[in-house]
Amino acid sequence: MRRLHGADRRQAVRSCVTEIGSLAGAEITTLEGLGTLDKLHPLQRAFIGEQAAQCGYCINGMIVSAKALLDRNPKPTESDVRQALAANLCRCGTHNRIVRAVMRAANEMGRT
Repeated sequence: MRRLHGADRRQAVRSCVTEIGSLAGAEITTLEGLGTLDKLHPLQRAFIGEQAAQCGYCINGMIVSAKALLDRNPKPTESDVRQALAANLCRCGTHNRIVRAVMRAANEMGRT
């Protein structure tokens, strides 16, 4: 995730298709930067609580995209969550658990 220049919101970007030079001066937060082992971020706790991760293929992108969504929209609807995560490919089919995890995290964060 990177902070857009001159903006107060964050945007999730895929590292596999982002040129490193385009990130000069940007604030970058990865999944590892969201929480610690001693103090997980609410999204990390919710994904564990909902058992939303199976194979691990999509989970980093799902959580970072969810974080960007919650930064932009503190009270997302289920439809908002589904739309925000639509570009992330989940191969094992835990979509419903992932959506529940994002809604759970938003609730825990006092946002819904």
